Amino acid sequence: MGTISVNRLAGLSLIFGPIIAFIFFLIEPGGLLIDSADVSDAVGSITAKGSNAALTNVTNIAIILGLALILSGLYALMRNVTLQGNGKALVQMGFFMIFVGLTGWILSGGMDFILADAQTSEQISRSVSVYHAGFAFLYAGGIALGFGGFIFALGLSTREDFNRIISLLAALISLAVMVFFVIAILYNDGLDTFITLARSFYVLLVIWYGYLGVGLMNRPDPDLWQ
Repeated sequence: MGTISVNRLAGLSLIFGPIIAFIFFLIEPGGLLIDSADVSDAVGSITAKGSNAALTNVTNIAIILGLALILSGLYALMRNVTLQGNGKALVQMGFFMIFVGLTGWILSGGMDFILADAQTSEQISRSVSVYHAGFAFLYAGGIALGFGGFIFALGLSTREDFNRIISLLAALISLAVMVFFVIAILYNDGLDTFITLARSFYVLLVIWYGYLGVGLMNRPDPDLWQ
């Protein structure tokens, strides 16, 4: 059995990881499509998750694995960039901020396993604090992910082997994600609106990650790895 290329596997991770996370995010109970509830409605969100416990657990397992695949792909891309050429410092710093951000989202998803067990009114009431703790990880993760993506994309924009315009657009989109999360924190009355905007812009990041994945698959592994 032949050895699979590091860059090819990492590229596949960057293509399929974001898609998996996004698709299962759409069908997560309490989200956009199934028993939809505003993010500020803790009881409504918990009730949706508890009423669809099996689906909640399955979707969050898939989301967590999808986010982990993104990290795997971005790590390999960062390693490629830091071996030679421009943008080393920015890409490395950006990756570790993205790592912190996506880890926060993974922890937030892990909280849903607890929320899925809330079936009675009493259990739902007791789970409100767990919901808020999970949302705190979502806030922190969104800020770190947005700023990290901004720095990461800026680093790629300084290199000749990446499209400068696309990288700068990705930097602006990532910065917008961070700004929306910050505003959601500071302006509670607009919480639902700005979290929705942040999630909408994440769709554009899914496309960017896929674009990076295709490019990474076409890169030969550096000599150092062979």
